[in-house]
Amino acid sequence: MNKKDKVIKLLNKIHDELNFKNFLKELDKDKDFLKRINKSIQKNSIFKKRSFNAIYEFSVYRNFIYSLIRNKRPKIVVETGVLHGLTSAWILKALKDNRYGKLISIDLPRRDWKKYFGNKPFGPGGDTEFEIEEQKPGWVIPKNLINSWELYLGPSSKFLEKIISENKKDIGLFIHDSDHSYKVMKFECDLVQNKLNNIDIVIDDYYCNNYYKDFSKNFNREFFCIDEINDNLEKVERCLFFPNK
Repeated sequence: MNKKDKVIKLLNKIHDELNFKNFLKELDKDKDFLKRINKSIQKNSIFKKRSFNAIYEFSVYRNFIYSLIRNKRPKIVVETGVLHGLTSAWILKALKDNRYGKLISIDLPRRDWKKYFGNKPFGPGGDTEFEIEEQKPGWVIPKNLINSWELYLGPSSKFLEKIISENKKDIGLFIHDSDHSYKVMKFECDLVQNKLNNIDIVIDDYYCNNYYKDFSKNFNREFFCIDEINDNLEKVERCLFFPNK
């Protein structure tokens, strides 16, 4: 079984277990979206693979996020961490296909890290993510999707509480994918939980520390594991989904 087939099998299992309608068949038929993503990727050589033939080659994670948004139909999605913008593109595509909602993103470009944190190191895994200095965060996102996007540049500690305060009634999904230190995960997810009370939350790269265990215990929230298929065709950890309760 190749990677695409393994990804589809895992996504089908996730849909069944969460009782989600599978909108991915619809997305896979949208060749214009894939064409626009491939065109964006050609702008530089950061991606090892230069062209993709199907959405399932882009990971279980992004396709799960797309399906989650199509099923839950949040009015506002808030994410921390953008980098190149692939996940943001999948979010914005889901919102566009829903004909409803917008994405608010917070991203601290690597080039600005020292401005806020000096010589403090990135959280686990942060030093393996490469920024393209001549490109702005989210450079991969197709232009036909950006009308529903609002981007704040800086640390989540500067913007997240303000965003929540201004959009409290409308935020339906929060995605953590910024610095994966315990401190930042705790700040972001505790704030969202305390201010928004049990909305859908996704924590990417949760295994970088034990925060997710404390979050689950402290707020009595169950989680659903979303695994990934790596290039060696192995199933590996990816993110946790805390469903609205």
